[in-house]
Amino acid sequence: MAEAHRRDHRSVFSPSFWLGLLALLIAACTAVNVGRGLPVTALAAITVTAFVATRTPLRRLSRLLPLFSFGLFCFLLLLIVPLDAAMETARLPVWGKAVPLQGMWFLGALMVKSTLIVLLTTAFAERLSERDLLAGLTGLALPAKMVSLCYLMGKGVRSLRDEAMRLVRARDARGRPRGLRAVRIGAAMAQVLMIRLGRRAENQAFALCARGYAGRLAIVQWRHISALEVAALAVCLPALTWLILL
Repeated sequence: MAEAHRRDHRSVFSPSFWLGLLALLIAACTAVNVGRGLPVTALAAITVTAFVATRTPLRRLSRLLPLFSFGLFCFLLLLIVPLDAAMETARLPVWGKAVPLQGMWFLGALMVKSTLIVLLTTAFAERLSERDLLAGLTGLALPAKMVSLCYLMGKGVRSLRDEAMRLVRARDARGRPRGLRAVRIGAAMAQVLMIRLGRRAENQAFALCARGYAGRLAIVQWRHISALEVAALAVCLPALTWLILL
């Protein structure tokens, strides 16, 4: 804890600034028109720069696998969508299969934006610890309950991953299923995961109340966002707005 305090004081910018910058970049990725190459390229360059600047290990790219699996599932659904005569379609290269053009554009935009957001969040997560998340949210003067909820959600991501990995290891220890049985076991694993997470959240709530939680998570030696940092974010806002409108 003392080391985290020292790092926070040595840092030029407060955790609140980095969270504010991340929020602006996520908003830009959400609002950008993927049909325009220059804004998307610029945001991709910013994402790569963030990865390099935070020295994010390349193994973190594995966090894109669930997103790509979801994209593949949606693409397979587009292949079986019934086509109307008045529907605008596009033919896939090599295969020649006709698919709804609007659906392909929507899926492509969703994948590009989601990829940028996941990579940006991953890069900033290398810079911000769990304590930085709490200090940053508190420094932004957000409502206390919102700060507590966001912090507990961020902290719970690690436990979600650990629970999922334990279920996968237990499944593999009993023999990896195939075919329809794999689908049924996957659905059962999701149900068990939801039950375990619900119990964990309940135990966490009881533990917080037993320690005197009254709607605000206490933290010491944290910094409010400074006027200079607010000015820097104010400059970034029109710059990003101009970028996505190029």
